[in-house]
Amino acid sequence: MKEIALCSILSVIKLVLVVLVGVWLGRKGILDKPTRQHFSKILMTVMLPSLLIVSLGRNAQIHNIGQWWMLVVSGGLFVLFGFLVSELVFRFLHLPEHLHRGFCAATAFGNSSYLPLPLMMTITATAPVFLNDTTAGERSFAYISVYLLSHSPLLWLIGFPYLSGKSIRELKWNQIISPPLVSSFIGLMMGAIPWLNRLFFGNSAPFGIVVSTMEMIGKAIFPLALMLLGSNLSEKLPAGEKMPLRSFVGVTACRLVLMPIIGFATAMLAWWIGLGPKDPLFYLVIMTESAVPAATNLIVMTQVHHKGEATMARILLCEYCMAVPLLTITMTFFLYTVSALGR
Repeated sequence: MKEIALCSILSVIKLVLVVLVGVWLGRKGILDKPTRQHFSKILMTVMLPSLLIVSLGRNAQIHNIGQWWMLVVSGGLFVLFGFLVSELVFRFLHLPEHLHRGFCAATAFGNSSYLPLPLMMTITATAPVFLNDTTAGERSFAYISVYLLSHSPLLWLIGFPYLSGKSIRELKWNQIISPPLVSSFIGLMMGAIPWLNRLFFGNSAPFGIVVSTMEMIGKAIFPLALMLLGSNLSEKLPAGEKMPLRSFVGVTACRLVLMPIIGFATAMLAWWIGLGPKDPLFYLVIMTESAVPAATNLIVMTQVHHKGEATMARILLCEYCMAVPLLTITMTFFLYTVSALGR
Protein backbone atom coordinates (compact mmCIF):
# COMPACT_ATOMS: atom_id res chain seq x y z
CA MET A 1 0.00 0.00 0.00
CA LYS A 2 2.95 2.31 0.57
CA GLU A 3 3.76 2.30 -3.18
CA ILE A 4 0.15 3.20 -4.06
CA ALA A 5 0.08 6.06 -1.56
CA LEU A 6 3.36 7.40 -2.94
CA CYS A 7 2.08 7.06 -6.51
CA SER A 8 -1.08 9.03 -5.75
CA ILE A 9 0.81 11.78 -3.94
CA LEU A 10 3.50 12.20 -6.62
CA SER A 11 1.00 12.17 -9.51
CA VAL A 12 -1.01 15.04 -8.03
CA ILE A 13 2.01 17.02 -6.78
CA LYS A 14 3.44 16.93 -10.30
CA LEU A 15 0.29 18.61 -11.60
CA VAL A 16 0.36 21.25 -8.87
CA LEU A 17 4.00 22.11 -9.66
CA VAL A 18 3.15 22.73 -13.33
CA VAL A 19 0.25 24.94 -12.20
CA LEU A 20 2.68 26.97 -10.07
CA VAL A 21 4.85 27.54 -13.15
CA GLY A 22 1.76 29.00 -14.78
CA VAL A 23 1.17 31.28 -11.78
CA TRP A 24 4.72 32.60 -12.13
CA LEU A 25 4.30 33.14 -15.89
CA GLY A 26 1.05 35.01 -15.23
CA ARG A 27 2.58 37.31 -12.64
CA LYS A 28 5.56 38.02 -14.91
CA GLY A 29 3.15 39.08 -17.66
CA ILE A 30 4.32 36.34 -20.04
CA LEU A 31 0.95 34.57 -19.98
CA ASP A 32 -1.24 37.66 -19.89
CA LYS A 33 -4.95 37.54 -20.74
CA PRO A 34 -4.67 38.07 -24.55
CA THR A 35 -1.93 35.42 -24.75
CA ARG A 36 -4.03 32.97 -22.75
CA GLN A 37 -6.96 33.49 -25.10
CA HIS A 38 -4.78 32.73 -28.14
CA PHE A 39 -3.38 29.57 -26.54
CA SER A 40 -6.90 28.49 -25.57
CA LYS A 41 -7.96 28.70 -29.21
CA ILE A 42 -4.96 26.58 -30.24
CA LEU A 43 -5.91 23.99 -27.62
CA MET A 44 -9.50 23.91 -28.81
CA THR A 45 -8.90 23.78 -32.56
CA VAL A 46 -5.71 21.70 -32.89
CA MET A 47 -4.36 20.01 -29.75
CA LEU A 48 -7.54 18.61 -28.21
CA PRO A 49 -8.95 17.32 -31.53
CA SER A 50 -5.64 15.56 -32.25
CA LEU A 51 -5.59 13.89 -28.84
CA LEU A 52 -9.23 12.76 -29.03
CA ILE A 53 -8.98 11.35 -32.55
CA VAL A 54 -5.91 9.27 -31.69
CA SER A 55 -7.21 8.01 -28.35
CA LEU A 56 -10.70 7.11 -29.54
CA GLY A 57 -9.59 5.80 -32.94
CA ARG A 58 -7.27 3.29 -31.33
CA ASN A 59 -9.75 1.92 -28.82
CA ALA A 60 -13.27 2.37 -30.21
CA GLN A 61 -13.44 -1.04 -31.88
CA ILE A 62 -16.89 -2.61 -31.86
CA HIS A 63 -15.75 -5.68 -29.90
CA ASN A 64 -14.34 -3.48 -27.11
CA ILE A 65 -17.57 -1.53 -26.78
CA GLY A 66 -19.59 -4.76 -26.82
CA GLN A 67 -17.55 -6.42 -24.07
CA TRP A 68 -16.93 -3.36 -21.91
CA TRP A 69 -20.17 -1.43 -22.37
CA MET A 70 -20.37 -0.82 -18.60
CA LEU A 71 -17.40 1.55 -18.91
CA VAL A 72 -19.27 3.62 -21.50
CA VAL A 73 -22.41 3.65 -19.34
CA SER A 74 -20.39 4.63 -16.26
CA GLY A 75 -19.07 7.71 -18.06
CA GLY A 76 -22.62 8.94 -18.58
CA LEU A 77 -23.80 7.93 -15.11
CA PHE A 78 -20.99 9.83 -13.36
CA VAL A 79 -21.82 13.00 -15.29
CA LEU A 80 -25.50 12.65 -14.36
CA PHE A 81 -24.80 11.91 -10.68
CA GLY A 82 -22.23 14.73 -10.61
CA PHE A 83 -24.83 17.28 -11.65
CA LEU A 84 -27.41 15.91 -9.20
CA VAL A 85 -25.04 15.83 -6.22
CA SER A 86 -23.57 19.27 -6.92
CA GLU A 87 -27.02 20.81 -7.36
CA LEU A 88 -28.16 19.48 -3.97
CA VAL A 89 -24.98 20.56 -2.17
CA PHE A 90 -24.99 23.97 -3.88
CA ARG A 91 -28.55 24.67 -2.69
CA PHE A 92 -27.85 23.28 0.78
CA LEU A 93 -24.86 25.61 1.26
CA HIS A 94 -26.71 28.67 -0.17
CA LEU A 95 -23.76 29.60 -2.38
CA PRO A 96 -23.69 32.73 -4.60
CA GLU A 97 -25.43 32.19 -7.93
CA HIS A 98 -22.40 33.27 -10.00
CA LEU A 99 -20.61 30.10 -8.77
CA HIS A 100 -23.43 27.77 -9.83
CA ARG A 101 -22.28 26.53 -13.24
CA GLY A 102 -18.60 26.30 -12.35
CA PHE A 103 -19.42 24.42 -9.13
CA CYS A 104 -21.62 21.88 -10.94
CA ALA A 105 -19.27 21.38 -13.91
CA ALA A 106 -16.28 20.83 -11.60
CA THR A 107 -18.23 18.01 -9.91
CA ALA A 108 -19.73 16.40 -13.01
CA PHE A 109 -16.61 16.20 -15.21
CA GLY A 110 -13.48 14.52 -13.87
CA ASN A 111 -9.94 14.35 -15.20
CA SER A 112 -10.63 11.14 -17.05
CA SER A 113 -7.32 10.59 -18.84
CA TYR A 114 -4.29 12.60 -17.69
CA LEU A 115 -4.45 11.52 -14.05
CA PRO A 116 -5.93 8.00 -14.31
CA LEU A 117 -3.47 6.84 -17.00
CA PRO A 118 -0.19 7.31 -15.09
CA LEU A 119 -1.88 6.34 -11.84
CA MET A 120 -3.16 3.02 -13.21
CA MET A 121 0.09 2.25 -15.01
CA THR A 122 1.99 2.65 -11.73
CA ILE A 123 -0.56 0.64 -9.76
CA THR A 124 -0.52 -2.27 -12.22
CA ALA A 125 3.29 -2.32 -12.07
CA THR A 126 3.62 -2.22 -8.28
CA ALA A 127 0.48 -3.53 -6.56
CA PRO A 128 0.81 -7.14 -5.35
CA VAL A 129 -2.54 -8.17 -6.86
CA PHE A 130 -1.23 -7.37 -10.38
CA LEU A 131 2.41 -8.49 -10.03
CA ASN A 132 1.89 -11.74 -11.98
CA ASP A 133 -0.43 -10.10 -14.53
CA THR A 134 1.80 -9.13 -17.45
CA THR A 135 -1.01 -7.51 -19.47
CA ALA A 136 -2.53 -5.42 -16.66
CA GLY A 137 -0.94 -2.17 -17.83
CA GLU A 138 -2.20 -2.57 -21.40
CA ARG A 139 -5.68 -3.51 -20.21
CA SER A 140 -5.91 -0.48 -17.92
CA PHE A 141 -5.06 1.81 -20.86
CA ALA A 142 -7.72 0.12 -23.00
CA TYR A 143 -10.35 0.35 -20.24
CA ILE A 144 -9.68 4.06 -19.71
CA SER A 145 -9.86 4.72 -23.45
CA VAL A 146 -13.24 2.97 -23.71
CA TYR A 147 -14.49 5.03 -20.74
CA LEU A 148 -13.54 8.13 -22.75
CA LEU A 149 -15.93 7.06 -25.51
CA SER A 150 -18.78 8.55 -23.51
CA HIS A 151 -16.99 10.99 -21.20
CA SER A 152 -15.16 13.04 -23.84
CA PRO A 153 -18.20 13.68 -26.09
CA LEU A 154 -20.34 14.52 -23.03
CA LEU A 155 -17.72 16.95 -21.75
CA TRP A 156 -17.86 18.94 -24.98
CA LEU A 157 -21.51 18.40 -25.87
CA ILE A 158 -22.81 19.37 -22.39
CA GLY A 159 -19.98 20.96 -20.40
CA PHE A 160 -18.79 23.40 -23.05
CA PRO A 161 -22.15 25.10 -23.78
CA TYR A 162 -23.18 24.81 -20.10
CA LEU A 163 -20.23 26.96 -18.97
CA SER A 164 -21.13 29.69 -21.44
CA GLY A 165 -23.81 30.81 -18.98
CA LYS A 166 -26.40 31.03 -21.75
CA SER A 167 -29.58 29.09 -22.40
CA ILE A 168 -29.58 26.60 -25.26
CA ARG A 169 -31.66 28.99 -27.38
CA GLU A 170 -29.06 31.77 -27.08
CA LEU A 171 -26.17 29.58 -28.15
CA LYS A 172 -24.78 29.57 -31.66
CA TRP A 173 -24.05 26.29 -33.40
CA ASN A 174 -20.29 26.81 -33.08
CA GLN A 175 -20.71 27.10 -29.30
CA ILE A 176 -22.27 23.62 -29.20
CA ILE A 177 -20.69 21.77 -32.15
CA SER A 178 -17.13 22.53 -31.04
CA PRO A 179 -13.94 21.12 -32.65
CA PRO A 180 -13.37 18.66 -29.75
CA LEU A 181 -16.92 17.36 -30.10
CA VAL A 182 -16.54 16.87 -33.86
CA SER A 183 -13.17 15.18 -33.37
CA SER A 184 -14.69 12.83 -30.76
CA PHE A 185 -17.14 11.51 -33.35
CA ILE A 186 -14.40 11.31 -36.00
CA GLY A 187 -12.33 9.22 -33.59
CA LEU A 188 -15.33 6.98 -32.89
CA MET A 189 -15.84 6.33 -36.62
CA MET A 190 -12.13 5.71 -37.21
CA GLY A 191 -12.18 3.10 -34.46
CA ALA A 192 -15.52 1.47 -35.26
CA ILE A 193 -15.20 1.21 -39.07
CA PRO A 194 -12.63 -1.57 -39.76
CA TRP A 195 -11.40 -0.42 -43.19
CA LEU A 196 -11.02 3.18 -41.97
CA ASN A 197 -9.16 2.00 -38.87
CA ARG A 198 -6.70 0.02 -41.02
CA LEU A 199 -5.88 3.14 -43.04
CA PHE A 200 -4.65 5.07 -39.98
CA PHE A 201 -3.76 2.61 -37.20
CA GLY A 202 -1.31 -0.28 -37.07
CA ASN A 203 2.28 -0.88 -38.13
CA SER A 204 1.44 -1.06 -41.85
CA ALA A 205 -1.20 1.70 -41.96
CA PRO A 206 -0.82 3.85 -45.13
CA PHE A 207 -1.62 7.04 -43.21
CA GLY A 208 0.07 6.10 -39.93
CA ILE A 209 2.30 9.17 -40.15
CA VAL A 210 -0.82 11.35 -39.77
CA VAL A 211 -1.69 9.61 -36.50
CA SER A 212 1.91 9.92 -35.25
CA THR A 213 1.84 13.65 -35.97
CA MET A 214 -1.49 14.13 -34.18
CA GLU A 215 -0.19 12.12 -31.24
CA MET A 216 2.84 14.39 -30.93
CA ILE A 217 0.64 17.51 -31.08
CA GLY A 218 -1.83 16.10 -28.56
CA LYS A 219 0.83 15.37 -25.94
CA ALA A 220 1.54 19.11 -25.60
CA ILE A 221 -1.94 19.84 -24.29
CA PHE A 222 -1.42 18.67 -20.72
CA PRO A 223 1.38 21.00 -19.56
CA LEU A 224 -0.07 23.91 -21.53
CA ALA A 225 -3.56 23.49 -20.03
CA LEU A 226 -2.09 23.33 -16.51
CA MET A 227 0.03 26.44 -17.07
CA LEU A 228 -3.04 28.28 -18.36
CA LEU A 229 -4.82 27.20 -15.19
CA GLY A 230 -1.98 28.63 -13.08
CA SER A 231 -1.81 31.90 -14.99
CA ASN A 232 -5.52 32.42 -14.36
CA LEU A 233 -4.86 32.06 -10.64
CA SER A 234 -2.64 35.13 -10.85
CA GLU A 235 -5.70 37.19 -11.84
CA LYS A 236 -7.87 38.79 -9.21
CA LEU A 237 -11.50 37.77 -9.00
CA PRO A 238 -13.85 40.24 -10.72
CA ALA A 239 -15.70 42.64 -8.45
CA GLY A 240 -18.68 40.97 -6.81
CA GLU A 241 -17.43 37.42 -7.47
CA LYS A 242 -16.18 36.48 -4.03
CA MET A 243 -15.75 32.82 -3.17
CA PRO A 244 -16.75 31.96 0.40
CA LEU A 245 -14.84 29.22 2.20
CA ARG A 246 -17.88 26.93 2.16
CA SER A 247 -17.78 26.90 -1.66
CA PHE A 248 -14.32 25.28 -1.57
CA VAL A 249 -15.47 22.81 1.09
CA GLY A 250 -18.58 21.99 -0.94
CA VAL A 251 -16.87 21.38 -4.29
CA THR A 252 -14.17 19.27 -2.61
CA ALA A 253 -16.76 17.18 -0.79
CA CYS A 254 -18.77 16.68 -3.99
CA ARG A 255 -15.94 15.69 -6.33
CA LEU A 256 -13.50 13.95 -3.98
CA VAL A 257 -15.77 12.39 -1.35
CA LEU A 258 -19.32 11.88 -2.61
CA MET A 259 -18.45 10.95 -6.21
CA PRO A 260 -15.96 8.22 -5.13
CA ILE A 261 -18.70 6.74 -2.94
CA ILE A 262 -21.03 6.69 -5.96
CA GLY A 263 -18.27 5.18 -8.11
CA PHE A 264 -17.55 2.47 -5.54
CA ALA A 265 -21.26 1.57 -5.31
CA THR A 266 -21.56 1.48 -9.13
CA ALA A 267 -18.54 -0.79 -9.53
CA MET A 268 -19.62 -3.18 -6.76
CA LEU A 269 -23.15 -3.42 -8.13
CA ALA A 270 -21.77 -4.15 -11.61
CA TRP A 271 -19.49 -6.86 -10.16
CA TRP A 272 -22.26 -8.58 -8.21
CA ILE A 273 -24.78 -8.51 -11.08
CA GLY A 274 -22.13 -9.49 -13.64
CA LEU A 275 -22.29 -6.46 -15.91
CA GLY A 276 -18.66 -6.75 -16.94
CA PRO A 277 -15.73 -9.17 -17.16
CA LYS A 278 -14.50 -10.94 -14.04
CA ASP A 279 -11.42 -8.74 -14.03
CA PRO A 280 -10.80 -6.71 -10.83
CA LEU A 281 -8.87 -4.15 -12.89
CA PHE A 282 -12.01 -3.35 -14.88
CA TYR A 283 -13.83 -2.28 -11.70
CA LEU A 284 -10.78 -0.48 -10.32
CA VAL A 285 -10.81 1.75 -13.42
CA ILE A 286 -14.51 2.56 -12.87
CA MET A 287 -13.81 3.50 -9.24
CA THR A 288 -10.75 5.56 -10.17
CA GLU A 289 -12.63 7.57 -12.80
CA SER A 290 -15.16 8.61 -10.17
CA ALA A 291 -12.50 9.71 -7.67
CA VAL A 292 -10.17 11.98 -9.69
CA PRO A 293 -10.43 15.80 -9.45
CA ALA A 294 -12.11 17.94 -12.11
CA ALA A 295 -11.08 18.04 -15.76
CA THR A 296 -8.44 20.67 -16.50
CA ASN A 297 -10.20 21.29 -19.84
CA LEU A 298 -12.85 23.19 -17.87
CA ILE A 299 -10.45 26.11 -17.55
CA VAL A 300 -9.94 26.08 -21.34
CA MET A 301 -13.71 26.28 -21.82
CA THR A 302 -14.11 29.27 -19.51
CA GLN A 303 -11.29 31.05 -21.33
CA VAL A 304 -12.94 30.51 -24.70
CA HIS A 305 -16.24 31.83 -23.30
CA HIS A 306 -14.44 34.72 -21.51
CA LYS A 307 -16.55 33.91 -18.47
CA GLY A 308 -15.58 32.63 -15.01
CA GLU A 309 -11.89 31.95 -15.69
CA ALA A 310 -10.59 33.15 -12.31
CA THR A 311 -13.37 31.38 -10.41
CA MET A 312 -12.81 28.07 -12.21
CA ALA A 313 -9.06 28.35 -11.69
CA ARG A 314 -9.54 28.61 -7.93
CA ILE A 315 -12.00 25.73 -7.85
CA LEU A 316 -9.59 23.48 -9.75
CA LEU A 317 -6.58 24.44 -7.64
CA CYS A 318 -8.54 23.65 -4.49
CA GLU A 319 -9.57 20.24 -5.84
CA TYR A 320 -6.06 19.32 -6.96
CA CYS A 321 -4.48 20.34 -3.66
CA MET A 322 -7.08 18.40 -1.66
CA ALA A 323 -6.68 15.44 -4.01
CA VAL A 324 -3.20 14.79 -2.59
CA PRO A 325 -4.53 13.35 0.70
CA LEU A 326 -8.06 12.38 -0.39
CA LEU A 327 -7.15 10.58 -3.62
CA THR A 328 -4.43 8.69 -1.76
CA ILE A 329 -6.96 7.46 0.80
CA THR A 330 -9.60 6.46 -1.77
CA MET A 331 -7.12 4.69 -4.08
CA THR A 332 -5.73 2.70 -1.16
CA PHE A 333 -9.27 1.63 -0.21
CA PHE A 334 -10.19 0.82 -3.82
CA LEU A 335 -7.08 -1.30 -4.27
CA TYR A 336 -7.79 -3.21 -1.07
CA THR A 337 -11.30 -3.90 -2.34
CA VAL A 338 -10.27 -5.20 -5.79
CA SER A 339 -7.57 -7.31 -4.17
CA ALA A 340 -10.35 -9.04 -2.25
CA LEU A 341 -12.34 -9.47 -5.49
CA GLY A 342 -9.40 -11.18 -7.15
CA ARG A 343 -9.03 -13.85 -4.51
